[in-house]
Amino acid sequence: MKSRKILTALFTAASVATLLGAAPVTVNAASSVSTTTSTKNSPKLIIQNIPKLSKWGYIVNVNSRAQPIYVGQSNYAKMVNNPPFKGNKTVSPKKIKNVRFKIEKVMHFQGVGGAPEYFVTSKDHKYNCWTPNAGLQYYAINSKPLQRVLKPLGRIEARDSKRLDRKTTAKGAISGRKRIAKNEHDYALAVKAAKKLKGNQRKFVLDSLKQMKQDDSVRNVMLQEKDNILLWSVN
Repeated sequence: MKSRKILTALFTAASVATLLGAAPVTVNAASSVSTTTSTKNSPKLIIQNIPKLSKWGYIVNVNSRAQPIYVGQSNYAKMVNNPPFKGNKTVSPKKIKNVRFKIEKVMHFQGVGGAPEYFVTSKDHKYNCWTPNAGLQYYAINSKPLQRVLKPLGRIEARDSKRLDRKTTAKGAISGRKRIAKNEHDYALAVKAAKKLKGNQRKFVLDSLKQMKQDDSVRNVMLQEKDNILLWSVN
């Protein structure tokens, strides 16, 4: 799962870089939505606020080299509505693995398929980055209590990935009803474990699981491309 997400991040970053080269960004400072100048041969780049994720504050780590993390508070204002901007100094995710980031913006190209990218910033704006969701994970992903939530979600993702894998034989595949029943069982285990968490982490995880149910990701967790930080952290 982890290697698949890394490849996804790298492919998305390369695709976005190509599109950005053809789409100059223009910013409307009075609006929460920014767009590019539309031309005949270039797609429209749309940058939006994303309050459903921003409201959680500084809860993600950046764990991918797909896009550079730029160092310097002055980069914040230059990058937040300008994805092509490149700072002078970068840092490896490994060196700031404990730094928490907040998701502030989402970027996608109108009429073009592919995963969106998110603008994330550290609390003091020292570190800033545009990255696909494959490069982000919830900060407490390795804690034992949270692993009790993530492990059953991981089984759901593995089950659904196997269903989509063309190399899986008919004998090895799980029928639709049986797969969904197993997914429902694992989802219930995740909820049970989440209820044992404390404070803000409990609220975040339970709200994320509720969103998962609303998005029908229990039946098809591959819908994790939706804005659900908890599902991004499953590997």
